[in-house]
Amino acid sequence: MPSGIGRHAALVGLFIKASELVQGLADAEFETKGTDRNSPQRIAGANLLVGLARDVGRSWDAEYAIDGPVDAEVPRMLAELDCDGEILTGTAEGYAHYALYPESYFVAARQSGLDANTCVIGIRSIGMGLAAMVAAAIGAPAPVSVRPTGHPFRRRLAADPELISGWRTRPSAHFAVVDEGPGLSGSSFHAVVAWLQALGIDAGRIHLFPSHLGGPGPEASADSREAWTVCQKHTADFERTFTAGSALPALRDWVARTIGRTAVSLTETSAGEWRRLHYGSQDHWPPVHRGFERRKFLASAGREKWSVKFVGLGEIGMHKAETASRLHDARFGPDVAGLCHGFLVERWIDGTTLDRARLSKEKVVAHLGHYLAWRAANLPASEPGASLEALADIALQNTSEGLGESRAAELRNWFSKQVPPKTMQRVEIDGRLHPWEFILSRSGTLVKTDALDHCRSHDLIGCQDIAWDIAGARVEYSLSNAATAALCKAVEATTSRPVDADLVRYYEPCYLAFQLGLWSMAQRSGDGREQIRLAAAARRYAAMLLRFLESQGNLPPLDQDQSSRRSISASFSRMAATSSR
Repeated sequence: MPSGIGRHAALVGLFIKASELVQGLADAEFETKGTDRNSPQRIAGANLLVGLARDVGRSWDAEYAIDGPVDAEVPRMLAELDCDGEILTGTAEGYAHYALYPESYFVAARQSGLDANTCVIGIRSIGMGLAAMVAAAIGAPAPVSVRPTGHPFRRRLAADPELISGWRTRPSAHFAVVDEGPGLSGSSFHAVVAWLQALGIDAGRIHLFPSHLGGPGPEASADSREAWTVCQKHTADFERTFTAGSALPALRDWVARTIGRTAVSLTETSAGEWRRLHYGSQDHWPPVHRGFERRKFLASAGREKWSVKFVGLGEIGMHKAETASRLHDARFGPDVAGLCHGFLVERWIDGTTLDRARLSKEKVVAHLGHYLAWRAANLPASEPGASLEALADIALQNTSEGLGESRAAELRNWFSKQVPPKTMQRVEIDGRLHPWEFILSRSGTLVKTDALDHCRSHDLIGCQDIAWDIAGARVEYSLSNAATAALCKAVEATTSRPVDADLVRYYEPCYLAFQLGLWSMAQRSGDGREQIRLAAAARRYAAMLLRFLESQGNLPPLDQDQSSRRSISASFSRMAATSSR
């Protein structure tokens, strides 16, 4: 490929794909042996990643002015891996959702003051590749990797001390522990720190490489917080790397090239700040779960504006960009300017959000019918989603914690009477049909925003039958049975396949309970007026779930069951809306 940001992005995509392979091989070995230990396969995989990391680093240092193939040693090292059989790999959350860039770790390591006398330890999954970036930056030997196991808030290691045997006798050596996070508890970082300290390594020699400036979350133990305090930290910070103070081409320069302008200005609209552009008073703002918000910016060049949103590095970003282009061609989404190293650039839509637009319910249902029919016909599932049994488990857990065990028992009884559908056709659902996600443009076109991520978000739903979106539309627009039937018929007319009304019915309490858990969890990070909005959203879904249960019979009316109206617990199950990390 010719030099430039396109080649650099492709190189990073290759590095990420190789990291997934090497991580999968290491995890397969771990499952067989029950412990992390060195092996020829592990060493070969680590050497491969460091080789690719050096290529990424050279491209970064040269401001992407490198062309041609990767180092000739890389294909040779790849060929040394034993890839017979099958392994399980996973998409790294940071690369897919949270604008975590391998280059950030390269920069953080360069600025850390560490040198080749450093034992680099990556925490799998994503930390394995990131550790290779750190090692390449400081000229250290290839890293080792470990997989913390156990309860998400109380991780522990099963690792052979021989992993670092050559380093323990070097009193001047340092130890770099590399991962994304910390998350709710920081227990993965703490597990490695505790393991090193048990092997006689003083905390002053341990350096942590996290992905953000904040410490461990609310579930952190006292020991985890102490470890975070005493160890030195070198943050792989997105802002420091890409948006300010960098001698390298910054994000705004990538965007300028993508839209064909000499210069643009960027205004961050992440964490719900996009609401300032669509709403006047904050009194009308919809709720936002900041933990699920993607990194976003508004790019301006004169009177022209574009939305710049992180959609993922490597293959996942390219797939979403292609989907975005298809949505625009079908007149459901904004015009796409291009993809620049994980960020999708789309034309900004001036208009009115659907929650404030004067549009009849009949027109809304008609548009939803065309939109969902198009998704059902054109976006077959690219990856699996939660099973019906798993969705029921989520619904029961959230109902128990939010409404009480007696209500969960009623829902359990209802699920037991449902007949599983004979067929399901999984598609890339929208998963986010809330009225504020649609914009009525000045030309009168209804445009769907945020239509790419929610079938592969950081939750358990995934790709489902289009009936999930129909159930979601029924909830979000308070559709009657007749309107819901009309929506089903509109989808059937385009896709030439029947919509299973029983599946729509099955999905409805699952959707309600998922939303109840999502917004209840979001209250942890909310404050002030945002907290009020989040609590109101949780109460709304709680009330709708209660009404659903009452409609099944054998339940007292709402005014006779005040016990179920208690406030939603702030300690909602992690299962509700997030994965184990």
